[in-house]
Amino acid sequence: MSRIGASLCFVLFVLAVSPQLAAAGGTEFPGGGTRDIGRGATGFTRADDPTLMLRNPALLADLWDDQVMAGLNVLLVDSCFHASGGYGIGVMAPDVTLLGGQPVYLQAQPGSKDLKGNPIHGYLDEPYPNVCYQGPTPVFPSIAITKKLASNVGVGLGFFPPDSAALAQWGNRDGTVNTPNGVRPSPTRYFDSHLNVSYFSALGAIGYRPSDWLRIGAGFQWNVVAFSATSWARPTPDLAPHSDVRTEVFGRDLFIPGLIASAQLVPTDNLDIALGFKWSDRVDSKAKLDLTTGALGTGKQFTYIDPKGVMTTVPSSIPTTSPNQPGNVSAPPIWVPQLSMGVRYAQRLTPRVTTKNWQEAHAAAGADVQDHMATERWDIEANAIVYFNSFQNHIMLSEDAKNAAKVVLVDATAAGTTRLPSQVGTCTQRDANGQCVGQWQTPIELHGQNQVSLRLGGDYNILPGVFSVRAGVSYETDGADVGYLNVERYMLGRTGLHAGFTFRVAKKTDFSVGFAHFIQSDIRLDPKSGTDFSPKYQTPVFNVLPGKHDGVAALQLPVSNADGPIVNAGSFFYHLQVVSVTLSQHF
Repeated sequence: MSRIGASLCFVLFVLAVSPQLAAAGGTEFPGGGTRDIGRGATGFTRADDPTLMLRNPALLADLWDDQVMAGLNVLLVDSCFHASGGYGIGVMAPDVTLLGGQPVYLQAQPGSKDLKGNPIHGYLDEPYPNVCYQGPTPVFPSIAITKKLASNVGVGLGFFPPDSAALAQWGNRDGTVNTPNGVRPSPTRYFDSHLNVSYFSALGAIGYRPSDWLRIGAGFQWNVVAFSATSWARPTPDLAPHSDVRTEVFGRDLFIPGLIASAQLVPTDNLDIALGFKWSDRVDSKAKLDLTTGALGTGKQFTYIDPKGVMTTVPSSIPTTSPNQPGNVSAPPIWVPQLSMGVRYAQRLTPRVTTKNWQEAHAAAGADVQDHMATERWDIEANAIVYFNSFQNHIMLSEDAKNAAKVVLVDATAAGTTRLPSQVGTCTQRDANGQCVGQWQTPIELHGQNQVSLRLGGDYNILPGVFSVRAGVSYETDGADVGYLNVERYMLGRTGLHAGFTFRVAKKTDFSVGFAHFIQSDIRLDPKSGTDFSPKYQTPVFNVLPGKHDGVAALQLPVSNADGPIVNAGSFFYHLQVVSVTLSQHF
């Protein structure tokens, strides 16, 4: 018991210090624990290790003994987005921005010079660059402990982050991207330029076997999320980068409940049939907003010598921060509601242990663990999971109008400084004079759609009780409307190839390795008809290939109650591999 107590203390310590991304549902890849990943994510009906709590807590009743487990999923990601179009689209005013520590004049003509006589180069005719994921390698630790309270009752406590394939940073954190021609505003900045989420959860569960043919179980999960994010918006339809608004959001939700329930039938010794349901609440958070208008501005006018030798001055914006503005963030659930079904057939080496002979079987086994790894030659399992991704509708950032009115865009012009109201988003209510008296809301549309995940896999025990190998495949349908695809949440279909093994050391310690390679289609979205894509931009140079597409881009940037630009036209690719390792100790 002292070892169990020490292990529990270690579990609680790791739960307290493990930061993780918290976003799943449509972004959740077929995963689970290491053994699950190795067999096509089909560990739904097997009582192997504490990860079973994630989908089938009923099987806590069937674990052979007490266990402590620690695992790690590492995502190897290669993903890029090449937007269609170029920097000249939608720009109506002279633009000077501070890029890489230097002022850059967007519309500078060939032959222009700075005041020291050095050539300056504009980028009005440059196509948008390819922007790739530049965040840290996603790492998802899990840790848990289980205990047998009786021959037919088991309980568990664990920390399991979501198996999320969402990505958190594209280009540089400040909303720019490095190109061969110098630093440029990143075309992905209107999604998010940076996201950091600390995630804590505690899942407690119980499993009960009322008879030898039935197991039932339930779990309650308490989740906490603290986050900071940097995103960009537009106060006007003019796409001149110097008037961009940078929004830095800080928030937390200290209580996000989740529930898991399952039941498993055992019609015969060789057959298992299971059904499970999982639910998590939305993330609703009070937030602190630091709003910086003219965030890419130079802070003063820009003077240069034009190609005719005339000294010319053009305006720029003065970065102006309105700190500590109160707001609200509403985001989809950490896990969307999901229904799991599974069936498994096994070729057994010994009959199942019943509740009646449980104590006798344990006494006879001595130090040997008589789980599926020891009592079966092989098994094959098929799972189907329905993700109700319609709950992945949108992420909403909202701010009361009385606070938003304090935000202004400050420009440095020849006549001095000008101050203009700089609201972002859509007003929900206006008074008789047209003044906003409701909220300014900025949504990120996700348009999730219900998704089906099919999985097939199994184990083969080469040396029963010592060494097992496994393999499997998985397939998922699209989890979102392709027209709303964005770089953060690649919620489209994927096919997974899985493999792994477990080696049991000294009869009590299991070391498991799993690997999955996911195949996902490259996607091309055409610009929406009627957008500002003149014939100049309808060429492959600007990444526009009419007729060669998977859909039409529809993700729109809100611009103060006006129709903003479509920001997800272009080509996407997302390559994902997962490496997983777990150490599990039996007691």
